[in-house]
Amino acid sequence: MSADLVILVQALGWALLHFLWKGALVGLATACLLRLLRDGKPQSRYAILCGALSLCLAIPVLDTYRYFTAAAAVLGDVDASSVLPALARRSAAPALMQQVMPWVVALWLSGVLAMATRLAAGLVWIRRISRAGGSWADARWQACVSQLAARCGVRRKIALRVAPQLPGPMTAGWWRPVVLVPAALLTQMPPALIEALLAHEVAHIRRMDFLVNLLQGVVEALLFFHPIVWWLSRGIRTEREEIADDIAAALIGEPRRVAIALEQLSQIQVAEARLDPMAQWAKSGSLSNRIRRLVRPNHRPLGWKILLLAGALSVAATGWLVSAQQSAPMLADGRLQGAVAAAARLFSRTAAHDALKAFVDAVEPDNVLVLDDNSGEVLLQKNEGNVVPIASLTKLMTAMVVLDAKPDMDRIISISHADADALKSIRSGLPVGTSLPLRQVMQLALMSSDNRAAYALARSYPGGLPAFEVALRAKISALGLAHTTLKEPTGLSAHNTSTAADVAIMASAASRYPEITHDTTNASDVIKINGKPVEYRNTNPLVGLAGWDIQLSKTGFTNEAGRCLIMRIKSAGKNITMVLLSARRTATWDQDLMKLRDLLRSGAVAGEQRSVMTRPY
Repeated sequence: MSADLVILVQALGWALLHFLWKGALVGLATACLLRLLRDGKPQSRYAILCGALSLCLAIPVLDTYRYFTAAAAVLGDVDASSVLPALARRSAAPALMQQVMPWVVALWLSGVLAMATRLAAGLVWIRRISRAGGSWADARWQACVSQLAARCGVRRKIALRVAPQLPGPMTAGWWRPVVLVPAALLTQMPPALIEALLAHEVAHIRRMDFLVNLLQGVVEALLFFHPIVWWLSRGIRTEREEIADDIAAALIGEPRRVAIALEQLSQIQVAEARLDPMAQWAKSGSLSNRIRRLVRPNHRPLGWKILLLAGALSVAATGWLVSAQQSAPMLADGRLQGAVAAAARLFSRTAAHDALKAFVDAVEPDNVLVLDDNSGEVLLQKNEGNVVPIASLTKLMTAMVVLDAKPDMDRIISISHADADALKSIRSGLPVGTSLPLRQVMQLALMSSDNRAAYALARSYPGGLPAFEVALRAKISALGLAHTTLKEPTGLSAHNTSTAADVAIMASAASRYPEITHDTTNASDVIKINGKPVEYRNTNPLVGLAGWDIQLSKTGFTNEAGRCLIMRIKSAGKNITMVLLSARRTATWDQDLMKLRDLLRSGAVAGEQRSVMTRPY
């Protein structure tokens, strides 16, 4: 190995280590700028994020060059075997660090190779699916794309193809761009909405987003080890989709139509396929945020004070980085441990959020929403707008409807053959002929999730089951549950559907009923059934356990719905609502919930302010 190669390995190793804290500084400055520009146009935030990601690439490249030239100038003409001893004599860092650098570089190269393989596989997949797609049979749509491209200033020909194995429309290619549309859209979406999605994809082609995205992938492969790089890249993709939405809205002149198209796209169930990061997907980013932007734009012009502050912050961060570059770390580096520790403190919050995401991946719920009830912050969200079966969470609505009628809680309700016949093949802890006060029937419906009890509550509603169904629909409307449909009072029907966002509103409303909060947080109770005492337990085994301050709880399970849970808990001085729907892994459900509680209790997880949950009841 030549002396120059030994010096290069040392320079590269030190550059990579120092990028840990320098990248953290770039991320901190970027976060401050984004905060200042949060009400501005997405183009401003996109420029900031792209600049920050470019700076992240430039820092280790320039550092490697500076460290290499500085070391070569000091060491002069020495042979390879004398490089490390000479560096050790002139460096403030321990000699062991000089010996570790080849391993650091080797690990980095291994990671780069793995990420490059992933990038290449993505490009191959895009090429394969682009060639496999068939031409759109209706020539009018190709003409529509050509007209949109002409109005958008795109001179290159854009091919339009239909591909069956896609979760949504996508754009691939730069020099010869292709727009691929899933076949399901042709039968499930009106032509006007398809045009809106095509305008969105043409906007990507106009901005050459495929090429920019490819360059992003290269930076991600080179700097895969730094969380800030992934955070910046994710932000770029989010802002890119919002810019394309704005261009599409301008092209067709109807922002609301673009919003409706995105909303319907989120509901269409097409064949599962991976969302390759190299392609431009119409489903990318947070669809709920994008739809809200289009319907209710909140751009405000940036005042001169904000621009001045942003400029000052950028100059200060740049000056700090320049001053930090003045010393070559291989020759004088007594600050590495302090810098790494500072970076670790900066990332502690990110690590906690990643841990919360890891929990969600572990229990595999398809729909998640975790809220801070006091501030309205969304701590975690995943498909919170998807409509899915909610099983016995329905019983919260059943109880609210019954209580709204101001019933006599001591009125006796008997379990009849009609209750049993309506729920055939369903086990129940209430035999036919059981007579109990309404308060105990409601307790069993909520605490033990007994289906006969829930059905009996609806059947004995003033006016019978038909009147109950009318009152249930009225309650859904009063709460503003736009995506909720309830066909019966127990939740056994797969047609009882809602979203995690609507269920959170449901829980907030239910928490205002003392009877519901009491019954759902009661761990167990002994009730006399035909003269014999029978112990009933809460279906949520966490109720009553030490360390859990549960204010409201309801579980649900059917084969169609999977595991469902709504809980309002008090943790670390916060009131938190947790909604988990469609979880399929049940073996370690209780342990996973304890992990979630501990993560929330740490107080390190935070989200963004959301006003969507503050609906009137």
